[in-house]
Amino acid sequence: MKKSTAILALALFSMTLPLSLAAQNSMGAQGQGMGQDANKAEMMQKLEKMSAALQLSPQQKQQVRPIVFEEAQKLKAVKENTSLGPMQKAMQAHQIADASDARLKPILSPQQYQTWEQMRAQERQQMMQKMENR
Repeated sequence: MKKSTAILALALFSMTLPLSLAAQNSMGAQGQGMGQDANKAEMMQKLEKMSAALQLSPQQKQQVRPIVFEEAQKLKAVKENTSLGPMQKAMQAHQIADASDARLKPILSPQQYQTWEQMRAQERQQMMQKMENR
């Protein structure tokens, strides 16, 4: 039972396909000068991948960027919060993802949003598989 709870918690925590990775990569070196610049470049690269996968227009990309960056910052804060247990972190991450999705939905076309949902579902499946293999 404990193992399935841990798997669920980690799967929920990782629901934000490029965003959780972007949070880890882009925010990890804050205040470290050139490292911070390198991580910002990585985050921009991840945003580019998202843009390509969703075929965002330049206007959409401009609208999506602050949502992606804000979510990454919030996820980083949750991840680093040592007062929260894994399930609490997962629930908060899920709420953050849902809030971001609500902000993304009016920006994206129905087809783009469907692709976005598939990307998130795929990431959840990958995380579940990783946790089951441990």
